Amino acid sequence: MKLFVSFLFGLLAEIATGLVIAIGMGITGGGAMPSNPGEIPSWVPIVAVVAGSLFTLLIGFWRASRQPDRHVAHGLSVAAGAIALHLATALGGGQTLTAVHVVADVLKLVAGVIAGVAAQRRAGGAA
Repeated sequence: MKLFVSFLFGLLAEIATGLVIAIGMGITGGGAMPSNPGEIPSWVPIVAVVAGSLFTLLIGFWRASRQPDRHVAHGLSVAAGAIALHLATALGGGQTLTAVHVVADVLKLVAGVIAGVAAQRRAGGAA
């Protein structure tokens, strides 16, 4: 059950990423995300990859550090939640799976592992 809650926090990480992109679109005068991928501003994929990884790392560390054990599993569970929502919204929105999507999701997995290992070390356990 605790791992499922960590998965749900991963959804929160991806929602936060979407909010950062939406705020950026509003600031740059872009309004809502265009439905045609060719009309997406060039900064959006970069910000999405960085923000997605960062939110996964921060929320993963926060969640894993509050667990008595299985820190890396909780970090990975947060990453899995973020990846699941990312794929659901991207593919559900008619986008094709590109290298940028794959890189973003691999970096989320890396962030989840780093978060779990950092939480484990903070708790005094062996990495």
